[in-house]
Amino acid sequence: MKIERINDNQFRCIMTLGELLQRHLTLKKIRSDSAEARRLVREILERSADELGFEPNDYPVMVEAVRNAEGNLVFTITKFNSPEEIPPQIRSQAQSQENPFVQALTRALKEQEEQARVRYPMPLAVFSFPQKEGVKLPPRLRETPKGVSSSLYLMPEADQYFLLISASPKSVDAFRQVCLLLSEYGRPIPATSATKAYYEEHAQTVFARRAIEQLQPKE
Repeated sequence: MKIERINDNQFRCIMTLGELLQRHLTLKKIRSDSAEARRLVREILERSADELGFEPNDYPVMVEAVRNAEGNLVFTITKFNSPEEIPPQIRSQAQSQENPFVQALTRALKEQEEQARVRYPMPLAVFSFPQKEGVKLPPRLRETPKGVSSSLYLMPEADQYFLLISASPKSVDAFRQVCLLLSEYGRPIPATSATKAYYEEHAQTVFARRAIEQLQPKE
């Protein structure tokens, strides 16, 4: 997450696809009044306060979110010194039920509880591949070692395939070896123990198991 000041009343926050996935966020969730959206707003506001000294206090705040050419999500946060400064079209949108993300922002300003971070011992890694290019595997990786499993998911809205590699605690060395090979072909994506369930719910399952083996060219 990158925070940049635009002026005294405005800053932007740039988040990569990996950062959004790490927080289990999709564009649909961001646009909804969900717990994940509220946590994201709190995190952005806390970071802006720490890094920029940006404090909304009781002033009206507007949030805009767009995707840039690199595929990152760019949030622009604007603070108005009074309700009269808000453009009429923005004021009506903020007051309507059609902009739940603004509602999430309002709630986040009132909710300051911090979310505990939990670390999980199970080895899990994710590698992304552009949908148009497909999944490219290292020639040496014909199958996964014993104790290592693989699954493949497609997220059309991100135009990406996601290859999940997991392993039992006893197969950490083999897991690391597979990840080292894949790192030369796919882009590593942050993962937690909830990542697999997230893809199962929000992405299209291509291969639920033995993805690497099923991706091998047919002879």
